Amino acid sequence: MLAVTSRLCVLRSHPSFPDPELAPERDALNCIRVLTRILPFVYEADHLDSWEDKFFWGARRKRSRRGQLAQAEVIFDGEADPEQTPTQQEPEFETAKPLAEEIIDTLIDLLFFSEFTLPKVPDGKAKVTYAIWQSGVGCNTPVASTKEFESNRTEILRLLLTLASKSMYMSASASPKTHGPPYSAD
Repeated sequence: MLAVTSRLCVLRSHPSFPDPELAPERDALNCIRVLTRILPFVYEADHLDSWEDKFFWGARRKRSRRGQLAQAEVIFDGEADPEQTPTQQEPEFETAKPLAEEIIDTLIDLLFFSEFTLPKVPDGKAKVTYAIWQSGVGCNTPVASTKEFESNRTEILRLLLTLASKSMYMSASASPKTHGPPYSAD
């Protein structure tokens, strides 16, 4: 699961996404579909509760620029590139937000991503535009859409719904223990 979630986050951050050669949208959709199908099994397995909490909500560390460059290959002449040499004050690892938060942020961005769920934006503009998809209250002009964009939105919304529906996959006896005592009108 870590490989799939990492791949999804990397694709979203790739400057060429959704380029069919460099960062294909097909890969992002496959990651989303795999997570949508695996998460219910994780949620249903009571013995995985502590693992799931640690995996999705535990503290994480990621390599800093210094840590990444320390592992980089040496230039042809055997010397490191002076422009790429990190400073010694920079730590090798830095803290990162929990994986679940990163996944949710990535999915929200993908819901409003140019050429993935929205029409192409002009060059120089941000690829993520939090635009309302349909006309209605507060929006008079609908955003142009295609079946492909709507299909991509549906896949993302399915995964967000799955992420938010853990209690639906729990047994009835486990739910009160997890969510506290039921409401009483004493």
